[in-house]
Amino acid sequence: MAYNTAMEPAEPTQPPTNTPANTAAVPAPPRLVLTGYMGAGKSTVGRKLAYRLGYRFMDTDRELIKRYGKSMTQIFKEDGEAAFRQAEYDVLAEWATQPGWVISTGGGTLTRQPMVDLAKTMGCVVYLQADVAMLFERVIFSPKDRPMIDVPNAEQVFTERFKAREPFYTQAHLTVTSDGHRPQRVVDAIIDGLPAMMAAHNWCTE
Repeated sequence: MAYNTAMEPAEPTQPPTNTPANTAAVPAPPRLVLTGYMGAGKSTVGRKLAYRLGYRFMDTDRELIKRYGKSMTQIFKEDGEAAFRQAEYDVLAEWATQPGWVISTGGGTLTRQPMVDLAKTMGCVVYLQADVAMLFERVIFSPKDRPMIDVPNAEQVFTERFKAREPFYTQAHLTVTSDGHRPQRVVDAIIDGLPAMMAAHNWCTE
């Protein structure tokens, strides 16, 4: 593996010490995994959700950038997508039994069945759903490094890839629309959906 497997996990994002353990005051699964296409707002929503729940936050893309020591574009060009996807699996598996985490995944992370299955055993998988045209508009004006749109006919490729990935996203336990909504409203919708989702799956907190 090309990345540094010996590296300690990145310092987690934690709420201030004066924040209660669960500021949402609702039952929550031990881990929440956010999925969805690029531009859906997973990282922004994930940080705010972690703060509300008093959980720690981890972004799989940022974690892999730290481990490889290079940008996403460099990883894809120099190591290949297959190696990157395997590294994603390894990182996610490291957090599979650690309670109190909100994990934001990359747009392509949960697009293979073994990855979806792993995430669903970890806790609640939340799909941030948005219109593909709106997502494309967001990403082309984003400064974030996105090698998947650095191609000819980017909008067509972007839309086709979304259609191919959506059947994996919709396997999530909970789907929340992020179209045109402020991140805090999306967080509220996730928290509002947790009690019924947990009851439906007969889950308990750890």
